[in-house]
Amino acid sequence: MAKAVYYKLWAMTANWTARKNYGWYQVWTRMMPWAFVTVPGACWFTFGWWSDDWKKKATLGIWEPPLVHWDTNMTMYRTDFVKYHAQYPGIPYK
Repeated sequence: MAKAVYYKLWAMTANWTARKNYGWYQVWTRMMPWAFVTVPGACWFTFGWWSDDWKKKATLGIWEPPLVHWDTNMTMYRTDFVKYHAQYPGIPYK
């Protein structure tokens, strides 16, 4: 039978909401163990795309910008953190 037929049959029966919620519970129960692998993996592979502020927050203040960077002119695309507030700021004076 098509999905619409099953939906109609379930909608007409008692406890449809309870069954629907239990179905979502089953989905989350099966998917949550993968979160221990996928969330850190996604963070690892996308870390370079994050802004400097998010890198600092995610690493609990450990991350510092690299000492050698291709943007030696410190254009407007670099954050104020990198320009002025890092351990080795790109612009050591204000």
